[in-house]
Amino acid sequence: MDDRGPRARRIPRWLLVFAAICAAISTGIALGVIGLGSDGSSRGSAPGASPSPPVQAADLPAGQEKHTDPRNEAIARLLERRATAVRTHDRAAYLATIDPAAKAFHDAQAAAFDNAAQIPFASWDYELVAADAFTLPEQRLATFAGATVFAAQVDLTYRIEGFDSAPVRSPQYLTFVLRDGAWLIAADTDGTDSGMRGAVQVWDLGPVTVLRGDSGIVLGVGDGTDLRSYQKDMDTAVPDVHKVWGGVWAGKAVVIVPANQEQMARLLGAEPQQYARIAAVTTGERGADVDAAAADRVIVNPDAFRELGAVERRVVMTHEITHVASRAFTRNWTPTWLSEGFADYVGYLNSGQTIRSAAPELRRDVREGRVPRTLPADEQFETTQEALPQAYEMGWLACRMIAERWGQEKLVEFYRAVGEAPPPGVGQPDQKSRLTSAFVSVLRISPADFTTQWAAYVQAQVK
Repeated sequence: MDDRGPRARRIPRWLLVFAAICAAISTGIALGVIGLGSDGSSRGSAPGASPSPPVQAADLPAGQEKHTDPRNEAIARLLERRATAVRTHDRAAYLATIDPAAKAFHDAQAAAFDNAAQIPFASWDYELVAADAFTLPEQRLATFAGATVFAAQVDLTYRIEGFDSAPVRSPQYLTFVLRDGAWLIAADTDGTDSGMRGAVQVWDLGPVTVLRGDSGIVLGVGDGTDLRSYQKDMDTAVPDVHKVWGGVWAGKAVVIVPANQEQMARLLGAEPQQYARIAAVTTGERGADVDAAAADRVIVNPDAFRELGAVERRVVMTHEITHVASRAFTRNWTPTWLSEGFADYVGYLNSGQTIRSAAPELRRDVREGRVPRTLPADEQFETTQEALPQAYEMGWLACRMIAERWGQEKLVEFYRAVGEAPPPGVGQPDQKSRLTSAFVSVLRISPADFTTQWAAYVQAQVK
């Protein structure tokens, strides 16, 4: 959707529906020590922390400048050893970066390292971003028995080989302790009370099975018994999306399959019930360039997916991967009715579903005299809205009407025109002005006339 926060679509009568968290959420890999940031590309300090420049150490890759702070330089060397251990699959070296006194943390990290063994990382690096990023309570400090302790925000950047064209950046909040003259990592949860909560990653939940294909990669918790079906859905959806959107995207997807709905909610930092009727979500950064958009993740709810038939699964997966493809042209000012309506349009295309079966709530409203007169506002897509299904259905029919009356190519052109980046030095456009410009330049119609035609189209189609 957009960066105004997670939203979700509820279940119509025939289909468990889907959501796209198109906020600036980045699903980074951290072997249990990643924080979930508010911007996948952010290099800023943690909330409440004093900004601190990124730190490079003498033994970091050539060309990086050495930092003059001895403590930060030592931390940077520790993080480089840790990154090297991941890149070289050296379990002992990885665990050697952890405080031996932190047994529970050590065991959790060991398990996560083993769980992630099959994941093909093309790159893995750390960057010290903010020193003294949070304050440890006195009670927690007492557990270190007077040892020197250091809290920091550290960003991890990584790529999955063959599928991420640009690195994912994700912050984490770590506690370091000085033992016998050497810095070690003691915890990744001490920042929680300060609002700096580390994210749960898929390998924190159990061993990860990996299925790779031409259209993407599936990362699933467990033995992978049913992962083939997700790979099949992905392999079908990617070409379908490509036929509509064209070649201006990576053409590959990363699909994450937790074991159950509870695990899905943990990955998203939410309560399980929040996603009880959601089949899948897409995470990504709005407006990321074409290459960076490849770092999007589709996270499915296996409990909900199991209730779907083959056609419905295809619709859901195609909807989500449409968000991946269109990410570079989905901006803060892109209206939700357009981003979700377009994804629905591609998802339903050639599915055999009729308007009557796919828009039951809107059809009921129209038959009872509640005919929409305006396109749904962004607020109507909030999960708390009772008429949330109708909002999705209205957005879908708006995009469907454009494709029918102006052509599918014009629908894609319209979407891109709305999401086109402003020229250098020009501020962010507002939604109304950008929509007006796209309506006039692409469709040769005023927003008011379009809305009038759409309202009549809805009424005629859902009867």
